[in-house]
Amino acid sequence: MDYAEEARSLLMGTETGHLVLLSQSGEQLKRERGFDDIRSLVWSDTGEFGAVALAGGQLVCFDNQLKKRWEVELTGEIRGLAITAYGSHIAVSSESSQTHIVTIDKKEVAKFDTPRPLDFLHFLHEKRLLIGAAEFGYLCCHQLDGREEWNERIMNNVGNIAVSGCGKRILLAAFNHGIQVLTGRGQQKGSFMVDGIPNAVAASSTRKRLAATTLEDRIYWLNFEGELLWACDLSRDPATCMCVDPLGDRLFVATQSGRLLQLSW
Repeated sequence: MDYAEEARSLLMGTETGHLVLLSQSGEQLKRERGFDDIRSLVWSDTGEFGAVALAGGQLVCFDNQLKKRWEVELTGEIRGLAITAYGSHIAVSSESSQTHIVTIDKKEVAKFDTPRPLDFLHFLHEKRLLIGAAEFGYLCCHQLDGREEWNERIMNNVGNIAVSGCGKRILLAAFNHGIQVLTGRGQQKGSFMVDGIPNAVAASSTRKRLAATTLEDRIYWLNFEGELLWACDLSRDPATCMCVDPLGDRLFVATQSGRLLQLSW
């Protein structure tokens, strides 16, 4: 699931191989089949382009009508996927520890290797930079031409990451180490602790609100000072993914049973 901040549309992938595009109010705008075994997807903030990773290392790029533009097959399974705000570039990493950056017209502009496969990728909104993280404690930043800006060895596992639009804050769902707060260069800033073991985090691009889920199937809503604003037990229907709108007023949550929830404050 991914949210287009400018277009205010939500893109979802289903277990039956469908892509579903919804308005912010929940109205179905488009639906397209033929995307079997979806592993991850990304949707540009303008709602013009997206990409989906399928099983077997298949990468598919599509337009705002959810029609396929092109597809390629990578060596090994796809581990990480990201798209720029305007949909001009796509970053994809594979289990071979290689990351590729391609344009929306399928032209490869960069390829680089990392010590571990990058499981999480994020393009910054305000800078031409890509943030990447590996599950077992490696964090890096690269330019669009593949040149490395910096890298850090972090001392904890990573469930997933969230990055503010300006790139000045990086949040890690770090399991027993809570929600780790890092600077834009990957240096430790502090941590937010919740009642449980955080395994996923999502945040508004404006650094206003963040959400975290835990292995105990609870969900927490906090501000960027780490203050708890709201919490809920989802053990009867655990969350599988979530998105936060740019202003931090809405939280979208998909659950195991197939429900989509929109929470607003």
